[in-house]
Amino acid sequence: MIDKGLVSYILKERTKYFQAAPPVVLKELLETKTKEIEKIKKDLDENISKIEEIQKQKLPSEGARIYRGYKALKAAWHEAVLSIEDKGEYLFFSVGYGDDAYLKRFFEKLARELKKKKISIKGIAHNSEKKLYQKYYQKFGYKMKYTEIKFPADTTVAGDFVLVFVWDKKEPVVYSLKSHVLAESYRTFFRSL
Repeated sequence: MIDKGLVSYILKERTKYFQAAPPVVLKELLETKTKEIEKIKKDLDENISKIEEIQKQKLPSEGARIYRGYKALKAAWHEAVLSIEDKGEYLFFSVGYGDDAYLKRFFEKLARELKKKKISIKGIAHNSEKKLYQKYYQKFGYKMKYTEIKFPADTTVAGDFVLVFVWDKKEPVVYSLKSHVLAESYRTFFRSL
């Protein structure tokens, strides 16, 4: 605290007497730290933009990846969502994972990101999920249709990506398939339903 100028002391007969600095010093320290954080944030934003551009250039036009774990799940979705053009579509087939607390937060945050890019969210779920989607997800802009069909896996179509999602609380797994042709065939299937 002495190094930061928040405390000073005097020495009288081998005893240190400490005194706090004026409160305005705390405010100045906070302003200095805030400026440092803003500079770091600006640098980070610039570097993130550069990295995203590099990643877009190096991604093959087709390919497959497997993502395991919570952080990997976010990375898979982030990569896929970045490939959706503004005012595009985010389509998905639900198999019933949507009531999980972690996934509710995850898909709520995702909906906000998609809304910023004016991307519409459309899903098809089994009739048994209707109450959940109407109660929770509809307020975030999810437009849903319901069917008697039970899908084999939770599947998302985002840009040129098809994400097949297997929910396991210990280790969620996402199979990410990048293929324009495959994504278009899933979009056609979605629209036909």
